[in-house]
Amino acid sequence: MSAFRPGRRVALVAQYPERDPAMPSFVPNLGLRMVEASIRAAGFPDLACRTWDLTGGEAGAIAREILAFDPDIVGFSAYLWSLPFLCRVARLIKEDDPRRLVVFGGPSARPVMFAKPPFSGFRDAIDLLVINEGEETFREVVSLTERTPVGLGALRGVAVKDGPGWRETPARPLADLDSLASPYALGLVQHGGLGVLQTYRGCPFTCSFCEWGTMESPKRVRAVDHLDREFAAIARHDVYAALLVDAGLNLNRNAFLNLKRAAEESGFFETHGLICEVYPAAVRQEHLDFLASVSNAYVGIGLQSFDSAVLAHVDRSYDERRFDETFGKLDAVASLAVEIILGLPGDNPETFRRNFERARRLPCALRVYHCVVLPSGLMVRSPPEHRLDYDPVSLKMRSCTGWSEAALEAECRFLTRQATLSGGRTGEFFWTFPPPR
Repeated sequence: MSAFRPGRRVALVAQYPERDPAMPSFVPNLGLRMVEASIRAAGFPDLACRTWDLTGGEAGAIAREILAFDPDIVGFSAYLWSLPFLCRVARLIKEDDPRRLVVFGGPSARPVMFAKPPFSGFRDAIDLLVINEGEETFREVVSLTERTPVGLGALRGVAVKDGPGWRETPARPLADLDSLASPYALGLVQHGGLGVLQTYRGCPFTCSFCEWGTMESPKRVRAVDHLDREFAAIARHDVYAALLVDAGLNLNRNAFLNLKRAAEESGFFETHGLICEVYPAAVRQEHLDFLASVSNAYVGIGLQSFDSAVLAHVDRSYDERRFDETFGKLDAVASLAVEIILGLPGDNPETFRRNFERARRLPCALRVYHCVVLPSGLMVRSPPEHRLDYDPVSLKMRSCTGWSEAALEAECRFLTRQATLSGGRTGEFFWTFPPPR
């Protein structure tokens, strides 16, 4: 007899917070839908799958709905905003029948998150953590007929319980994106809002505040014909723009060239907008020409800081001469938003305020992000001398080298006032400012 139920009744669960006033557009939960597409496309004859793609909700009520479906496997897609809620739901499900297999994936599904309160208290409610990509791993979980701890521990790219902690198995290589089923092609994604587009995974850089660089360097990219089909499928969902969730438009040349060619063949960006990030030091004429061909291009420039000494603390660099030159060229072909981070280790109130004021003088929008200590980022990659103190639930930085708790709170209040005065917006994790008048 296996340790867990052998059937293929699968519940998939994710939760977005209430719509953030600083980001009002609907963005689908692509990670959850990619996993759903993977198991639906696998052709399991006995599969019964139901998805709870939630906004808000009460843990007890959601758990009762899931239990009424009587799943054998429950997969949770966990982000920093949803982890507390999903853990409460998981505990109720596990208490009802310990033989149900409870799997957590997503950016917050990391052993380090469950190593200390409050999440250490939920360890017994979770059987398996999927590390990084989940499509192929979760499909293998569903395919197993005998789901024993030994069998689950033989999978690649997971963490299994090991005494009081977790044991991570060897990493799974990045998937061939062309081999993964498309949730848009299968009609699994809600219509409207932004369409989510991905042409590669990973990042060539290893900035310690970010989780992109913890994946292997991106080599596999989506082929032109695959992107053509994806553009057609996304267009059928009545979106007004595509949100490119690659680490950057210009950080993988092969992926960019395929995207450019597919866009030309499909004509997608003649009638739809594009939202993307660029790395300013790597902008070339080919990127400018492409952005000029998009009907409405909105480009984020992730500077994080104008101060090279601050960026050195988080393994990032900045070329001021190149930035000024690149900014002018980008401004001619797209709407721009410069992005900086509040509360980086090694920064301080005076330097941040100078950065903020300089950014506000630029003829573009500004987004200021509150530094968060991500489980594959600063939480495990920041040196002890940074003296990080952060909220254990939201992961927002409370104090660190250069920032006292009082100083960081004061700067948050300053940004909220400035956003109000300028007609911007304040969200839980960031502030947005319109271009200066």
